[in-house]
Amino acid sequence: ITIDGTTYELAKPFFVMATQNPIEYEGTYPLPEAQLDRFLLKITMGYPTMDEELEILNRFQNIPPIDQLKPVIDINGLLSLQK
Repeated sequence: ITIDGTTYELAKPFFVMATQNPIEYEGTYPLPEAQLDRFLLKITMGYPTMDEELEILNRFQNIPPIDQLKPVIDINGLLSLQK
């Protein structure tokens, strides 16, 4: 990454997850083409209906606590996927 002309090496694996508000929100601006091509995926999500929101809450009510989750891939596996 380069900031003010100084380049910094980032640890691998490095990836960014970002959000972008719709253009109709105050203070948001479309990204220039030079920045858009840095993103692999674009997913557009609307707001769920009341019934959908309740279903989401019910679906995740009985999931294990986060400290019981186990990794599904290690760093070397992720690095090989990035190649």
